[in-house]
Amino acid sequence: MTHNIWKLAGLVTAIGMAVSTPATAFPNKPVQIVVPFAAGGGTDITTRAMQEPMKDKLGKSVVVKNTAGAGGTVGVAEVARAKADGHTVSMAPVGPLTTQPHLNKLPYDVDSFEYVCLAYSAPSVVTVHKDAPYNDLAELLAHARDHPGDVMIAIDAVGSIPHVASLGLAEAGEVEMDYLPVNGNGPALKALLDGTADVFISHQSFMAQNLEQLKGLAVLQPERLDGMPDLKTAKEQGFDLDFPIWGGLVVPAGTPQEAVDTLDDACRAAVESDSFQERMEQLGQPPSYLSASDFDQFVRQQYDRNKELLRNAGFETK
Repeated sequence: MTHNIWKLAGLVTAIGMAVSTPATAFPNKPVQIVVPFAAGGGTDITTRAMQEPMKDKLGKSVVVKNTAGAGGTVGVAEVARAKADGHTVSMAPVGPLTTQPHLNKLPYDVDSFEYVCLAYSAPSVVTVHKDAPYNDLAELLAHARDHPGDVMIAIDAVGSIPHVASLGLAEAGEVEMDYLPVNGNGPALKALLDGTADVFISHQSFMAQNLEQLKGLAVLQPERLDGMPDLKTAKEQGFDLDFPIWGGLVVPAGTPQEAVDTLDDACRAAVESDSFQERMEQLGQPPSYLSASDFDQFVRQQYDRNKELLRNAGFETK
């Protein structure tokens, strides 16, 4: 009888421990963040600036892995296929998430992920040569309207934010513009200076670094820039254009909500940390946090808006 009582007591204790202790607390191993570009670029530097503060919050190591290729879609696809346990994350930028799925046959779409947080968002600025004959969007669009085929916009890739923002600008002004493919900011600057291109829409830091040679016509966000308080927004000029260059953390669809929430908390702690804020100031890359639910809504809005712009401009959507 005594033996049976002790056996029963042991069984009750085991059941109690099983109920009170989660079988798989998250995280239970290092968290890997896949950066879909090569090491050393802005997305990579931003992600690495989040490593330590995220590690401190999660209590586990955070490892950054670079998987570059096809405009960022290879690395993002890798995460879409990963085990949905929260331990494999992507720092996913706007292009691979909201434009490339409309232009190419990809193994993922907007429903392939759970959205963890927005980590950064830099406004785009419409820039031209300092001696250009137009000083605001109305003058630029009037010139394009009066001189069909005369305005050339530099774009660094079809489906990039500079490209999609250019489509949005042309649609808002009801004008047609031509596009000059360039390979990054350096060639874009050269094209503006030698007259090969008339307009380039890019990250605010591009404008800030070339103030002696360029002028801005508008900032494509609702508020003016702190560093350029005299530069009007497109909305102030009558055009509701908002085209930020952003990135955030995503995990595979089906990841448990507990893991998403835990990663979201770690992301917020990282974005709000002094070390991250200082690094972003050095890069000219404004940190901008959105929670998981808000980020999900934001991505889907951007996804649908960019799809419509690309389709209206005649680009085949997949």
